[in-house]
Amino acid sequence: MATMIDTQYYFLGFLCFLSLPFLIISFFNKTSKPTNSLCLPPSPPGLPIIGHLHHLLGASLCKSLQNLSTQYGPLLYLRLAAARCLVVSSASMATEIFKTHDFAFASRPSFAFADELPLGNLGLFTSPYGDYWKFMKKLCMTELLSTKQLERSHGIRHEEMVQFLHVVLEKANKKEMVDVGNELMKLTNNIVCRMLMSTRCSEKGDEADRITELVKESFAVCSKMCFGDALGPLKRLAFWLYGRQAMDLTMRYDEIL
Repeated sequence: MATMIDTQYYFLGFLCFLSLPFLIISFFNKTSKPTNSLCLPPSPPGLPIIGHLHHLLGASLCKSLQNLSTQYGPLLYLRLAAARCLVVSSASMATEIFKTHDFAFASRPSFAFADELPLGNLGLFTSPYGDYWKFMKKLCMTELLSTKQLERSHGIRHEEMVQFLHVVLEKANKKEMVDVGNELMKLTNNIVCRMLMSTRCSEKGDEADRITELVKESFAVCSKMCFGDALGPLKRLAFWLYGRQAMDLTMRYDEIL
């Protein structure tokens, strides 16, 4: 028993020894930079390492952000461990960001795990702002979301929306619980499948459930891997933990396509 306890202490000491250089480098990087180099928006008091994470550990994230915005204003700067973000909570500030200064905020955040995945940084939502992203946006606007294409699929969207409301109303009349998230997932899948393959995804039974579970797993894994970017120098640790699962999800998507 004593040997096991000694081993645990040695292991903790080894971890502290490994993390010490990162803490020293981070300290000198912060002290070497001028304090007035950036004119940042107001922010609440932060803690070492975790930053402002403790302000968001309430029952509801939306209420926590609302309370912070009420106290510090519509433009708020937060540091979530090593990740930095800007919280906008007013229409006027949103207009300044999305219209007046849209080029300054046009690029996508760079995720460490995206470099390890096949085609990780080549998606519309992950590629940096540049010529490639402009081409992808133009392709979507002219081929997928053009006025002609939207008018052509208007009947499909209307029929699926009526079907969705019919299911919700029928369950409400029977006083049954409605899983809104699951029904909205079916609605989206049916619209996409009918636009691409002229068939309803929910009519395929097992395949529809398979796609639904795959999307849920993808969101869960992505959220875990995105959290790794808050670890700073240890951000690749998230891919080491969940990389195999992410690669498996990618292969399963390829099989469906």
